[in-house]
Amino acid sequence: MTDGFAPSGARLAAINCTSCGSPLPALAGHRSKTLICSYCGAVMDRHDGYRLLARYRDMDRPDGPFRIGMNGEVMGVEQTIVGIVGVDAVIEGYRYDWTNYQLYSPTHGYSWLTWADGHITHSRKTRDMPESSGSFAYKAPIAAAGRAFQMFEQYAARITYLEGELTWVPSLGDQTQVIETIDPPHGYSIVMGDNETEFEFGTYLDRAETLAAFGIEDSFPRAYTVHAIQPFLPGSLHMALSKVGSIFAIVALVIGLAFLAIGNGQKITETVIVDTDAGGSVMFPLNRPSRLAEVRLTANVVNSWSWYDMELVHEDSDETVAEFDGGLEYYEGYDSDGRWTEGSQTATFRFKPPAAGAYRLTITTGDPQSARLPVKVEVRENVMLSRYLFGLAIFFTLCWLSLWLRSRAFEAKRWGDDGEDDD
Repeated sequence: MTDGFAPSGARLAAINCTSCGSPLPALAGHRSKTLICSYCGAVMDRHDGYRLLARYRDMDRPDGPFRIGMNGEVMGVEQTIVGIVGVDAVIEGYRYDWTNYQLYSPTHGYSWLTWADGHITHSRKTRDMPESSGSFAYKAPIAAAGRAFQMFEQYAARITYLEGELTWVPSLGDQTQVIETIDPPHGYSIVMGDNETEFEFGTYLDRAETLAAFGIEDSFPRAYTVHAIQPFLPGSLHMALSKVGSIFAIVALVIGLAFLAIGNGQKITETVIVDTDAGGSVMFPLNRPSRLAEVRLTANVVNSWSWYDMELVHEDSDETVAEFDGGLEYYEGYDSDGRWTEGSQTATFRFKPPAAGAYRLTITTGDPQSARLPVKVEVRENVMLSRYLFGLAIFFTLCWLSLWLRSRAFEAKRWGDDGEDDD
């Protein structure tokens, strides 16, 4: 691989433009039919003594990183850029343009390198014809070249720039009808001109590797669009995250379900305090200080609320371990949609006892309505909470699905996310 203007080991041939006299490289093989001067736009017939066929002055060279004479390896084959063709098309009301570079290899003949919005693809003619009845509907399956393609788009491509050696006699403004089908990272195109129809097989190339193969520093703007045949290639970190998520989502869900089944713990005591205004209390032992304990209050509040103040005291040390306050509120009724309810008649308070031993829970209220309602007090220990595990299961599930969601977003950008299958 070299950075010169001729293939490795080859001697650079040159001719003078028959119109302006400028020296031009002659790099292609005998199948090249025309040479277009990069200085004056003269189109010359290579097989007729470089006879002048046409001249296109003041053509604007299209964007792209490659130049005629550059040599590099494409898909394992040493290639030389011998020609440049600028192309544009109006598709669904938007104008797009891209640059085709004619490649030549003494061993593999001619093919194309295409630069389109920062993407690089390679294509060459194929004799494989599509297995189709001739009707090409949007997203319809099309079998060709041993692959299953999908119809992507149809458009009229117009030549906007010419330079170098080409295998046919082009004219500025020439148009061809193109049918593109895709099976990323490959594409299959039907190109219909005035006199013939050709079939092309394309492959999406790694941009950094391709530019490096031609000795070009990749200082070009990043491609923000998704190319028609660009494959979805997630990073190794994202793939690993998705794989780990698929495993741990199941583990967290199974453990969470187990906690849900057995996590209610052991009931220590259950009693009813009739007059909380007078200051009712409950005595109970707790023997698992390292595990969660909980107090559940239940009162028959209907279309009302009640409020309670609680103090938990460790009997052996006579120290206040915790203070709680909270209320119950529950409302119900009927409307045009039927019966409705809001709130709950049960409240739960959890704590970790600092030590084993006897505890006293005192419950009081200063609200007369609350004092009139008996309140059931239930104490449990060795409680296990499943909600954190279910939260982890949701988190790991999102990690798992993120790869699929990202691929769906990628495909939406490829197809335009129009939500319709237009013919």
